[in-house]
Amino acid sequence: MIKLTPPTITPFYLNENRKLCNIVAHSKHLGNLKLETDQYYDVSERYVTKLKDETNNVLGYEIFSFENFDNSMFGYSIRVNPDLRQKGLHLGELLRLSSIVEMFENQAEKLKIYSKDTAIYFHSKYKFQPSIDNFKDRDKALESIVQNPKNGIEEIIDSAKKLIEKIKNSTTPEEQRAAIPQTNEIAKQYIEQVLSSKEGYKTHPFDYGMGMELTKDSVLKNKDFFNALFQKHGIDYEI
Repeated sequence: MIKLTPPTITPFYLNENRKLCNIVAHSKHLGNLKLETDQYYDVSERYVTKLKDETNNVLGYEIFSFENFDNSMFGYSIRVNPDLRQKGLHLGELLRLSSIVEMFENQAEKLKIYSKDTAIYFHSKYKFQPSIDNFKDRDKALESIVQNPKNGIEEIIDSAKKLIEKIKNSTTPEEQRAAIPQTNEIAKQYIEQVLSSKEGYKTHPFDYGMGMELTKDSVLKNKDFFNALFQKHGIDYEI
C-alpha cells in the first residue's frame, strides 16, 4: 500500500494585517487535499480560497472579503467543480470549514452570505440562519413557505400567512420594517423543521434567494459539531 504524505504548507500567513489560512485536509476518495487562500486576482479587497488535490487541480473555490465596518466577513460565491457535485465528496463542506477557520483566526463576529434559493438548506446545515434585510426578499421567503406542502409544519405556515396579511394591511414604514425580523424568525423555524422532517428539504424548496449569516456565537454554541467535521476531514484545527 502506498502511504500518502500530507503536503507541507504554512498554516497561516499575514497579508495586509489579515491572517490568511492554508489548510491540509484528507479525503478517503481523493487523497490529500489543500485549501489555499490568497488575494483574489480580480478585486483587491477580496480573497479566494482554492481547494486543490495533490496534483494542484482546483476542485472548488470560495471568494470572500473582510468587512471592516462591522467586523464581519462576506462570502460572495462558493463553487465546486460540476463533475464532482452530488458524489458524496463533501467538497463544499471543506470550503465552508475553511471560511470558519478564517472567521475565527481573524476574530470576525459573523460570516454573511447571499444564498441562492437552491443552496439555502446547504448553508443551514452549517448553522447559517436567515438574515433578510429588504422587503422583496422578505415577501419572497414568506410566499415560498406558504405555498409548500404542510406535512406537520402547519403552525409555521399559518404564522407566515398571518404575517403576509399583516404586511398587506400595514400603513407605516415602521410596521413594514418590523416584519423583516419576524420573517427571519419564521424562516429559521421553518428551515429547522424541514431539515428534521422525514420528507427532507427537496419537497420544501425556496424559489428565491435570501441573506444568511453564521455568527461566531453560533459556531461556539455548536463547537462539538464543527470540531467533529474538522476531525472527519483530517484538519488539524479545533474551535
